Amino acid sequence: MESAVEAEHLEDFQSPAWRARKRHFLVLSSAGKPIYSRYGDEAQMSTLMSATQAIISTFTDMSDPIRTMAIGNYTVVFHTQGPLYLLAASDRGDPEDLLRNELSLLHSQVVSILTAAQLTKIFEQRSSFDLRQLLGGTQGIIDQFIDRLDTDFTFALGSLDTLWMRYRLRERIGKTLLRVRSKGVLYAMVVADMKLVTLMRPRKHSLHPSDLHLLFSMVTAKVFMSGEHWTPVCFPRFNDQGFLHVYVSYITPHAALVLVSADRDSFFTMNQCRQQICHDLASDDSLQRLEDAAAQRALRPSELGPHTGVLLQLYYKHKTLVQHFGTRFAGSVDEPQRLRIINTYKRLRIHMASKGAFGPPLRIVYYRTAADTVLAWQSSSFELFAAFTPAADVKTMIRLVNSVLDWIRNEEDHLFVINAPSY
Repeated sequence: MESAVEAEHLEDFQSPAWRARKRHFLVLSSAGKPIYSRYGDEAQMSTLMSATQAIISTFTDMSDPIRTMAIGNYTVVFHTQGPLYLLAASDRGDPEDLLRNELSLLHSQVVSILTAAQLTKIFEQRSSFDLRQLLGGTQGIIDQFIDRLDTDFTFALGSLDTLWMRYRLRERIGKTLLRVRSKGVLYAMVVADMKLVTLMRPRKHSLHPSDLHLLFSMVTAKVFMSGEHWTPVCFPRFNDQGFLHVYVSYITPHAALVLVSADRDSFFTMNQCRQQICHDLASDDSLQRLEDAAAQRALRPSELGPHTGVLLQLYYKHKTLVQHFGTRFAGSVDEPQRLRIINTYKRLRIHMASKGAFGPPLRIVYYRTAADTVLAWQSSSFELFAAFTPAADVKTMIRLVNSVLDWIRNEEDHLFVINAPSY
């Protein structure tokens, strides 16, 4: 796997392999210095980066910033923020708004490593600075983040994915986090494969879902899965000018304890918290039950109630809680169809969020092609996206979705973090 990733970053940007990639993401400085490319060696892309910088600067000088352009089958979207220029190119028909949102998230990923204040200061002092010197060692984390943008609907939904588990166990873990909290701990959470188990926070402050997405993506990187880690992290939506300090340790093979502090010298305090939490949860087998819940795969569509045989996959977002859950795909769905369905969800969500020419945003969209059948539904309290077999007709889908909504209402305590501990 590592050799495959290395090969991706050795691709010549003029090679057929690089040009065959469906999506590209580039980051460069306003002076045209290469910073990051998802594929290929950015150090060998000075010509491409310089051309990109020239295009952006030309339109900026005309007081008409360039936003998008079409090159052959590719939609190319530009995003400038502070001293960074970002570019996304896709030949899959991705909407401009989707690519722009992903570029904004990519910018946040870079800021989370360096802070906006540090970025501004660096380029004010030296516009030609090679930022890769400060991003060394983080390329794998950024690569993983970009790949997840493509394959995971979580980021487009703008909410937190939650782990299905028994309410009493979730409550037990949350109470433990609160009880053993030391003075220096601002936030404490347990995370399992990008899914939130529980989160302890100050009563008057919360972290934005996009900040938590960045954190969860970092926590699930391979480098963090063994040992204890203490690292500065900037949360752009919380405060893009400075760092908080994050302690990460996997307390079971599949579940990570994450502690956030403003005190950079509190590692040993965090370590003591970990020991207390593990000891407390192990005293009544809660630690093993946490591992059992974290190790299980997502629910099957067939587990959402009777008569769900035509359901291939489903996402449900609870708008009030800003949380969601998604089932796994049915076994009959192969990888190309999975990716196609996820991309359809993304496009439909953008379409439904936009005010139509003849009135307010659409509440229900039914989408069918020869290969895929998707239903999207939004109300004041939820968003739902579901994929079905071609055999399903509209009446069957509506009836099944209403049945699933009843099931969700009955299972809400187990699906979501309802009463997160606070202090």
